[in-house]
Amino acid sequence: MIKEKRYNDETLKHQQQVSMKILKYLIEICEEHKLTYFMYGGTLIGAVRHHGYVPWDDDIDVIMFREDFEKLNKILEKNIDCKFRFMNCLNEKTYHYTWGRLMLKNTLFKEWWADQVDYTPNIYIDIFILDNIPNNKFKRFIHRWKCYFLNMLSSYSSIKYENDSKIKKIIQQTVYYTMKILHISPYTIRKKCVKSFTQYQNEDCEEVCDFPSSGIMPISFKTDWIPLKKVKFEDIEVNIPNNYDKILKLEYGDYMELPPEESRFRTAPEEIDFGEY
Repeated sequence: MIKEKRYNDETLKHQQQVSMKILKYLIEICEEHKLTYFMYGGTLIGAVRHHGYVPWDDDIDVIMFREDFEKLNKILEKNIDCKFRFMNCLNEKTYHYTWGRLMLKNTLFKEWWADQVDYTPNIYIDIFILDNIPNNKFKRFIHRWKCYFLNMLSSYSSIKYENDSKIKKIIQQTVYYTMKILHISPYTIRKKCVKSFTQYQNEDCEEVCDFPSSGIMPISFKTDWIPLKKVKFEDIEVNIPNNYDKILKLEYGDYMELPPEESRFRTAPEEIDFGEY
């Protein structure tokens, strides 16, 4: 049985404050360079329902269209505040996600997989990516399943998982060790993921999808996202999608209803260090 570590109130509040520091830096870059971002996932629920963090949430999720994400990547490659670093699956070979993370240096956020990578995991915010989906229904079906399969293969081949489910554990570790035996690099698979995700980037597509977030994700129209709206989040204003209600209902159902009290927590990392912050 995998044990869950819980935050104490003081550490959770501190973690939220440090994550806000990273978010403010991202927003500064986006506004300076006219890049579009949106609050996403549980952070979007927090923005709409609480005008800030979901009280028990410990991280921040944002999302960008692929074009804006790639522009952000180029900007941060050339000119990033020395307090931060930007990671994605193409600039760090053992980074095992296919989205980006903006991290605050000289901090530590050690999760269960930390000993399997070649970098120090810092406190971060996740930057997910919206990719084009082909308009043709058959192409869309094939494309989404191909991307899902490649993303799963990338994830399972990168990290050796522990799992409460024996079947999932067998599948994950079979993929992991098979790739090792065949000398197929997870980095190579992640590059194929990105190539597949961006296959329709230059086409005039009506709909978009966040492939790697979880499973076969709901798709949404670009007009569900833009024009963006502004709402209060803690002590600042942030961007949210134009049709945030539809997007949240697709993913969460009745997102305005609070979960049962026993579910109002986030698993804490194995170790956390706020450094000078």
